[in-house]
Amino acid sequence: MKPGQLTSILSMGGLLALGLGLAEARESDFRQPVTIDAGRQLVELAENKVTFSDRVVVKQGTIDVRADRLVVIRTEQGLQSMTAQGSPATYQQILDNGQPVHAEAREIHYDIRARTITLLQDAKLTQNDNIVTGYRIRYHIDREQMEAESQGGQDRVTTIFLPEQLQNLNEQGQD
Repeated sequence: MKPGQLTSILSMGGLLALGLGLAEARESDFRQPVTIDAGRQLVELAENKVTFSDRVVVKQGTIDVRADRLVVIRTEQGLQSMTAQGSPATYQQILDNGQPVHAEAREIHYDIRARTITLLQDAKLTQNDNIVTGYRIRYHIDREQMEAESQGGQDRVTTIFLPEQLQNLNEQGQD
């Protein structure tokens, strides 16, 4: 890792990445400074890796990520991935429409090249009082597509819609 790359990891790595992006993610969040607060930081220059641990808090605009551990990896081509781990790791953001989105899982992984965010193990995504749970929930940022999976048939994907949202969907379908 060259001098200055650590600064780049910390500023870019701040989880403009973990921004779950959902269709109406607050774009202004991604132009805000990133603050990572942790009890410990380990920089492994030879491996292009920074590990934050001990009650990690990441803030960028309205984005708030909490984890026991955060690993940021960078290659010569740039930022590669970020992984937040916890019991659970959590992600919150206020969308442009003013509604909050909340995600939690034992692991939240952002793959910069694939432009995907994956919630893994005990994954839960809550938006507008709707809830999706499963073993894995993956959001494809470019396609604005979310998929949820069970763990090989051992559990199920569950989605809960509140009656008010169902009524609104029915009314929209009748127009």
